[in-house]
Amino acid sequence: MSRRDPHNPQPSVAGSPAAQSERRAAIRTARGVIAAVVAGYIVNTLLAVHSILHGAALAAFVACSAAAFVLQLAHSTRAPLTWPPRTRAITLSTQAAATLLPFAWVGPQAGALAGFLAGSLLLAVSGPWRWWLFGGVLLAVLLGQWAEGLTAVDIGYGVYFSTLTGLMIYAVSSLVSLVGMLYSARGEMAWMAVARERLRVARDLHDLLGLNLSAITLKGELAYRLLPMAVDRARQELADVLEVAHRALADMRVVAGGDQRMSMAAETETATAMLVSAGIRMTVESDLPELPETLDTVLAIVLREAVTNVLRHSKAERCVIESSVSDGQVRLLIRNDGVAEQSPTDGGSGLANLVGRLNAIGGRLTTARVDQWFELRATAPLPATEGPAPPAPGEPGAAAPAAGPWHRRAGRAITVLVLAGYGILMVVNVLPQDPPGLALLGFAACVSAAVALQVFVALHGPRRRRVGLRVAVVAAQALLIMAPLWWIGAPWGSMGGFVAGSALLLIGGGLRWLLYALVGAAVFVAAVSYGATVEWTAYLTLSTLLTGLVVFGISSLSGLVEQVDQARAELARAAVTRERLQVARQLRTRLGELLSAVSFRAQSAIRSLPAAPADARAEVAEMLDIARVAATNIRTVATGYRDMSLPAELKSAVTGLGSAGILTTVDVPDDQRPGEVDALFAVVLHEAVTNIIRHSAARTCQITIGQAGDRLRLLVTNDGTPDTAEPGAGLHDLAERLRAVGGDLTTEATNGTFRLLAELPDPGRVWKG
Repeated sequence: MSRRDPHNPQPSVAGSPAAQSERRAAIRTARGVIAAVVAGYIVNTLLAVHSILHGAALAAFVACSAAAFVLQLAHSTRAPLTWPPRTRAITLSTQAAATLLPFAWVGPQAGALAGFLAGSLLLAVSGPWRWWLFGGVLLAVLLGQWAEGLTAVDIGYGVYFSTLTGLMIYAVSSLVSLVGMLYSARGEMAWMAVARERLRVARDLHDLLGLNLSAITLKGELAYRLLPMAVDRARQELADVLEVAHRALADMRVVAGGDQRMSMAAETETATAMLVSAGIRMTVESDLPELPETLDTVLAIVLREAVTNVLRHSKAERCVIESSVSDGQVRLLIRNDGVAEQSPTDGGSGLANLVGRLNAIGGRLTTARVDQWFELRATAPLPATEGPAPPAPGEPGAAAPAAGPWHRRAGRAITVLVLAGYGILMVVNVLPQDPPGLALLGFAACVSAAVALQVFVALHGPRRRRVGLRVAVVAAQALLIMAPLWWIGAPWGSMGGFVAGSALLLIGGGLRWLLYALVGAAVFVAAVSYGATVEWTAYLTLSTLLTGLVVFGISSLSGLVEQVDQARAELARAAVTRERLQVARQLRTRLGELLSAVSFRAQSAIRSLPAAPADARAEVAEMLDIARVAATNIRTVATGYRDMSLPAELKSAVTGLGSAGILTTVDVPDDQRPGEVDALFAVVLHEAVTNIIRHSAARTCQITIGQAGDRLRLLVTNDGTPDTAEPGAGLHDLAERLRAVGGDLTTEATNGTFRLLAELPDPGRVWKG
């Protein structure tokens, strides 16, 4: 069953009653547009055939059209990819029969329904097969019209019309899923930002607070040893403890706020004081200019971590700090004559964090043992100019790749293709009137300009433009469409469609529907004034209104896609803010009170001197106990934010796959997993999802967790095979890791489906679900 983690509920903007009501209203509007478009095409088709069909033949065609209408609405508004395969096979087969059988008694006019079937195949079939089936429908139209003896021009028009209708149905039907994504699925995207925030907290807790607590412990132990013999020096050490405790409280606020700014010069002075107070002889050689803020902060953190390691992990007597700039590189060297216990490859989280920080700014960290000296070198390029540090890829505020995500590119491409297709259709509708070459050229130029305006409106946020500009665009389109009447001498199909669509898109409130109706009325008047028949007048009016709805829906497509992306970014920022507030509360509860208690004990010990050195020594002993508890709590908080969790990874998986357009279902048991199983399965799931997004063309994914006998199982199945049949290095590493604890990892690619199965021995806590 699918479920949220009950132990870590997150407020969601998308889940509020107001947002849900807005979502339902938006989906109703999108479905209404789809229903109107499909119904309009059906009515147009019936108008075209009612004069050539009578009695039972007409009734049979109406029945087939009604069946196609109902099935098309179901495929366009009800997420058919979530249906069982058998259900989809039945509905598609029924629609295919309702579409193709009328060719037997209607003839070529029945091909008008074929575009709906082609659109349904794109909506209800996943993977590359849908495009082959789409092409198969077009081939059936071609063969059916060829068998009726139509000319090459008429056959080409029929195939083109079916292609355009199929793409239009696919694009307009996407409105419902996009609206749903905008108002609900967007909230889940915030989980990825929260995960990044947790990693940042773990890193900064270690890097920023570790040295402070080490210094408090070191100076407190020295003061304890000095009492009661050296009161004055003990008082100085306790005063230093107070200063460090205050700095630790400030650093704690920095961690919670995510806005650390540090100075290399200030950190060098602090490091020197810390090491000298520990009895380590210091040599400092610094020749640094004023550094950009980001670089200055990273190097200061590197220095702080290096000094922390000297205090914690070595028995150094001498330490050298050298910093300089040469050849556009900033170089920092910290040497000590004690053998450190940690290096980046030994698994130490502190130095590993430094590697990540330096890599992010194009720098490098190396360590080496030279004789009895341990050396840590950091290098980083000196930027020519300083600006705000860019967010890491994927973080809130980060720029999207140049080409944009796939759904944005697809939305724009379909929008341009369908709008251009309608422009071509208008030109084709004028050809039977046999206009002179120059007249046809002028007409094509006007239509091209109208299409260009419509594409601009669709892709560049029309509602954000000034009212005057929007009115000017609608007026320009009206002029471009109506002007050719002067030299064409007769109206043509879908004549006012672009003007009607732009009125809906650019004008707000109820006025847009009034203008939409006025455009239809103007076309009706034009048709009557030019002496059109009743059937042709009805066709022109209905075609204009129908095209207006299509243009409105298609032009809204790109805007909705971009709104989805913007909403994701906004909710990611909101989620990070919530996470920071939670971090602040946790740090204040676990660490703030302890650091305040350290300060209080240090002040109490100072007040006891010199009159009561024994009381001062007892206070220092209490202070040391509190400092050790604070250090333990830092490790606890950092570990809690750093360790991978299967519930959190499941949420991230659904979010990441959803953002890639992959429909995901999750089936997990309610019983809690043992800790070691939880962590291992989280790692496997992370790698599996990464491979699906990067190396497959999947449309659906199923994640199942359960038990088979004495084995616990994680199964990830998707309908897109990877680019390569061989497992990557990540999966090989996971297989080795699972085998080391008696587990197994297998992958299988068959019939377009890829399965990844991870199994572990049951450690004694059986799952049921």
